Amino acid sequence: MNKIRATRKEMQQNYQIASIGYCDAQYLLKYESPVAYTAGINGWQADYYDIDGVVISTGYNPIAEKNIKCDYKTIKHYDNQARGANTKEEIDVLLKEFIAEIKKGGEKGYKK
Repeated sequence: MNKIRATRKEMQQNYQIASIGYCDAQYLLKYESPVAYTAGINGWQADYYDIDGVVISTGYNPIAEKNIKCDYKTIKHYDNQARGANTKEEIDVLLKEFIAEIKKGGEKGYKK
């Protein structure tokens, strides 16, 4: 599936968004394909991954979070687990757990 070019405004108006810095979730998103991207005058800014109804914005200039709390410690916790995973299925489970966790606001105590 090819990703489409979208505007930041379109993404912010239509989706629940988790903002993640560039390469901060590289293992967690290893098998995922972005559904959209944004670009500006200097080129590519961010990719958008739709995971269980939450759009993960990641790149050099990801858009701000909307209705999701996604702190760095929680991201790194799950990404480090995904780094040690051996199969796509294991990473899929971790990704679903990660999305459920950030929807709840990081209840497991991985906050800063």
